[in-house]
Parts: sequence; C-alpha cells; structure tokens
Amino acid sequence: MKATLEVQHYALILVVERKTLSITAVSEHSAQFCGTPPEQLLRKTLHDVFTSDTLTDLRDSVREDAPGIFVLKDLEGWPEGEYQAIVYAFVDELVIEIEPRRFWPHSGDYSARLNDFTEELEAMPTIDAMLQGLVDGLTYHLGYDRAALVQFDESFNAPVTHESNPGNLPSILDVVFKDEDIPADTRYNQVVDPIHNFVDSGDELIRVQGHYGPGAREIVRRIIAARKPNIHNIQFLRDHGLRTVAYLAIVIDGKLWGSIYAHCTKPLYLDYQMRAFMRIVGRVTQQKLAYHTYSRTLRLRQAANQVRDRLQDHIVQSDNLAHGLTTGGTTLLDLISGTHGAAICSDEELTLHGVAPSEEQVNAVMKWLKQSTGGESVWHTDHLGDLCASARDCADVAAGMLFLPLDVEANQWIIWFKPEIVQTVTYGSAQDDRYPGGRRYQRSTQTLHGYSLPWSEDDIGTAQAIQAFIQDVVMKRYTIARKRNDLLRQAYEDLEVFSYTVGHDLRAPLRGISSFAEILEEDFAEALGETGMSHLKVIQDNAERMRLFMSDLLALSRIDRVNIIINELSVATLVERVLADRITSEVRKFECIVQPDMPPIHGDRNHLVTVFTNLISNAIKYSSQKEAPRIEVGFTGTYRHGCPVFFVADNGIGIPEDQYARVFELFTRSSNADGFQGTGIGLALVKRIINFHEGDIWIESEVGVGTRFYFYTCLD
Repeated sequence: MKATLEVQHYALILVVERKTLSITAVSEHSAQFCGTPPEQLLRKTLHDVFTSDTLTDLRDSVREDAPGIFVLKDLEGWPEGEYQAIVYAFVDELVIEIEPRRFWPHSGDYSARLNDFTEELEAMPTIDAMLQGLVDGLTYHLGYDRAALVQFDESFNAPVTHESNPGNLPSILDVVFKDEDIPADTRYNQVVDPIHNFVDSGDELIRVQGHYGPGAREIVRRIIAARKPNIHNIQFLRDHGLRTVAYLAIVIDGKLWGSIYAHCTKPLYLDYQMRAFMRIVGRVTQQKLAYHTYSRTLRLRQAANQVRDRLQDHIVQSDNLAHGLTTGGTTLLDLISGTHGAAICSDEELTLHGVAPSEEQVNAVMKWLKQSTGGESVWHTDHLGDLCASARDCADVAAGMLFLPLDVEANQWIIWFKPEIVQTVTYGSAQDDRYPGGRRYQRSTQTLHGYSLPWSEDDIGTAQAIQAFIQDVVMKRYTIARKRNDLLRQAYEDLEVFSYTVGHDLRAPLRGISSFAEILEEDFAEALGETGMSHLKVIQDNAERMRLFMSDLLALSRIDRVNIIINELSVATLVERVLADRITSEVRKFECIVQPDMPPIHGDRNHLVTVFTNLISNAIKYSSQKEAPRIEVGFTGTYRHGCPVFFVADNGIGIPEDQYARVFELFTRSSNADGFQGTGIGLALVKRIINFHEGDIWIESEVGVGTRFYFYTCLD
C-alpha cells in the first residue's frame, strides 16, 4: 500500500489533467485558500476556479524541463495577500503549487543584493573564506538565526565545519552528525532538489486527497517546495526548540558534497523568489568548489605521479617487486600520505616495511579478508579492529588498512597501514527508539579508539594507478615466463611419452621376475638356504617397489589422456573407499576423524580416489611412528572462487617450510622422509590431478607436529 502524500500547510497543492484541466487531487485544506472544500474541488476543473486570464498565464508558464511560475490575479474568496503558482509538468499531469508571496527581511533591490553577494563569494581568496561568507550571507539576507555547513565524509557522517550564529543559538560548530541523522533517502532528495524549507507550525501535515499518477506523486514527494520534511528534521526542531529548518545542498559531479542547514526560532517562510536566491548562491558555490576540487586533485595527482614515476623506475630495475617497492629513496609509503607501514606478498614471500603488524598478524588479517570479501578487489577501512577481531591487538600501527590485489591466483598483493588516531568526538544525536525515526538530538561526547585517518579518493586512485603499472610489468614478465613454460611443457610431454612407455612396456618383464621369484621361494627354499632366501626376499621387495613406481608413473601419464566424467561426490564416501582398500591388519592402528556434513566435491571419481588415496596413505605412513597416530579429513568452512576448500591432516613428521613447493615436484621427497619408502611421484600426481580439475593444493606444516594439505576443485 502506498503511503499517503502529505504537504506543509502554507501552500495549496492541485494535481490536474493536462488536457482538460480537471482537478484530480488536492490538498485537504483547500477551503482555507479558495473557500471550496476538497470534495467539491475534485468535481471541478480549473475553469471553475480561475479566470480565463489566469488560465492563459498558466498555459504560457508550462515548461517541460523546469517549473513555471505566474502570479494569480482577480482571486475571489481568497485570504488577503498576493499569491503565485509554480507549475510542474509531467506527461499528461500538472502539479500546481500555490503559495503566498513573502517579504524580504531587508529593504532594497534583492536583484542587486544577489549580484553583490555572488561577486563577494567569487572574490573570496580561499575556499574556507568562501564557505564562511556563504553561511554568513544566508543568515543576513534571509533572516535565519543560525546557518551551519556540514561536509559529508565517505561514510556520510557530517561534521559541522562552518557556522554563522547571529541569533546567539547554542553553537554546533565541530559537532558531528551521523549518517542516520541524514539518511540515504534524504540525501537523495537533496540531490534531486537542493533547496527545502520547513516550518513546524504545530499543526499536522496536510494530506493530498484524490488520485494521481506516479510522476505527479514523485513531484509532490521530492520536488515541490511544500513537500513533507524528513522525520529527523522535525525531531531536530523539537529537540532544539526551533520552528524553522532549511537546507541548501551542495552537489558536485552529481554527488552530495555537503549541505548548509539554516535554523530559526520563529516561523520563516521562503517563497519562490527567495528559494531562487538560495539556488543561485548555491550554484556559484558549487562551481567554485568544483574548480577548487579539480585544481587540488590535479596538484595532488601531479605530485603523486612524480613519486610514482620514481617508484616505477625502481620496480623495473629491481629483481623482485618487494625490493622495488621498499628500497631506494622513494618507497610505497611515499605514495599515500599518512601511511607508516606496509606489507607486500609477492613470489610466495611476505615482506613487511615500515611500522607494520607482525607477519603472523598480517596473515591472520589476510585470512579474514579473503573469507569476508574474497580478496579480489581494492578494499579499505579506517577501523579495521571493529571488523577483524585478530587486528585489534595491532590497532596502534594498523587501525586503517588499504588492500590492493595484484594477482589473485598467485596470491600477490599490497597492504598499506595507517596508525590509530585517538579522537574525542561530539555527536549531535543518539539512538533512542522511543522517538520517531529512532533518534534524539542531544549532544554526546565519545572518545574513539581504533580509528585511523580516513582514506581519500586520491589515496584510492593513487593505489589503483600503481596497481595498473605493476600488473603491466608482471604481465611482461609473465610473457617471458610463458615462453619458458612452453619449452618446459614440451619437455613434460616428452617425459609423459617416456613414462607411459616405461610404465607399460616394462610391466611384463617385471611380472616375470616376480613370478620366478615366487617359484624359487616355493620349490627351492631348502636348496637356497637361509642366505639364498634372504637374497630372494631382496629381489621380491625391489620388484614390488618397482611395480608401485611404474604404477604411479603410468597413472601420472594417463591424467591428460583419459576422458573424465564430472560428478558431485561425497567426500566421506571417497574416504571410506580409500580406507577400505588401504587399511590391512599389518597397518598399525590409528585414529581417523572424518568431518560430518561436508559439502560435495566435484570431479572425476577415479581421479579423486587417487587424490585421497595418496594423501591418506602419506598421512598414515608419515605418522606411523607416533605413539597415537591421528588423521583428519574435513571441510575448512571457506570457499575459493565459489568452491569448498577441504583438508587432509596428520600428526606426523611434518614438512620443512622451505620445501612446501618442492614436494609437489616429480621424483622429489621431503628431506626428512629418508626413513620412509616412497617413489616421489604421489604428490606430483595429486598436484597434476587437482590442476586438471582447475583447483589448487597447498600446505601448512610444522616439523615434528604434523602436516595439513588444503585443496579444492572447480570443475562442475
């Protein structure tokens, strides 16, 4: 159900059909203006209300792109005074706003006053002086007791930066109004029409009776001067003992930059001419502010470009990104003012620079960021500790954070940090659900901890510029690496052919060796004696090792050669199959925990059985010397690229950190695995399968404590 349209009592609102001039809607206090109640007006046309001369003026005033205005003449039955009508046209409807003319607070020609005022503003030497002159001029020329300018920050909090107070009202300079005080709908209305004046007459707002189209509805809601105010404006007036509040919005490039709020302890009405005075003054202010903002941005960008050029030259000449960003006369901290520390992740290494959190704290923040936002786009905050619990202990150096991704797949990124700035802030309101709109406009002072200076649009733009350059440099290096990879790929293909040949063609001779060894064991044991049987056992063990080696080698060569069938598979079922195949009476007992209610994994059943077989077999093997071997398979609760991340963990011997990448290479094993049998193919096979499924696998491990393999697949 649509909300009832309401307007202020000082104006009469009519909605009429454009062709016939039939009245389709009217504000319910029409009898106070023309002596005719709304029920009767809704059965009339404008021909019944106004003279033919007035209707001619009406038709002449209609404009499609802006309101029209004309003076009402020869009014019978209306209260004494001068009236004018403002006409808003939309398709086949007209909205007519009839208001009394008002008297200026000072004598003289206000056209000349307007000219003098705008020239004064344009001649002001600084923006600060111009804004102060603006609030001073509005109180003088229009008669308000106080005018206060608020400037919105990126969170739409609005501190009062300039004030004129000839009425000696309590000063609100430096008071901060929160975004809830000037909510999104009000800010939108200020962009649509930057002028509004509301007088709290003590009476109820006036309903609009009748029917109207959506266009007329929006005009009454957002554009006419007598439109209904925001509930927070009404509450502000009453909490402060005021009768009038007005605003003049300052809009730059379509965005609300700030607003001037004017207050009066008495009813103060503005007619069309007074509002036009404010509108022109606001437009002059906007133009000068826009020019100043552009000039300032240009100066900042020129300075930032000089810093960036020096930094870029150093990056190109450096062996790696972190070295290029953190050494030399210019570093990445010089790019963005107010930053005291940074972290760079590149080439699988984390580099800290300046006054920054510890490596452990940075890793914890990044883990939270990737879980919360995905870590795929520029992200910033000036109160990191309120969002990320693990960052609260480092607020002194990292209350603010600007995250810049470089290569999401390769986990390359930059973070700038800003330190905490303890601030004492006086707010102009507080949450109070007992009042309309849930706000009470009483001052409260708070000391804010955990906040940094905010990140500006210039900061974000500078970061994005260096992002584009680095990505370009990285791509050039990637092109070189790709050529090398092509050569490496050809070598791998040759190796695959060789592996397939070895794995397939040598199986028959190997089976012969194993078979004849069994015959010797069964039929010639006595003749061989103890020494001969010992040698025979060595032959059988080595033949079995070679069989496993060739089986793994053949499996590795077949990954890209066979057709795969993608299914949605239960991880628990895959693990059960692996355990059933692998666990025999000879295997020492161990604890195996399989997490319940895991999301499904997508991929080829046979390939994924191979993945879990190798990971679980390794977990069993490398934890077998523990007093209580323990294996765990589960879901991390996180997603990468929309795919669930799983893990296989053990409490075995662990893997040295400098060998995390090495153990996935073909025929390579961890340096502390010499006492365990293995071919050096299993993890290379797992890595190949996971990559073939467009996923990834990585390691977390601590020597002597255990290892955790994380992985996901992205084929569906």
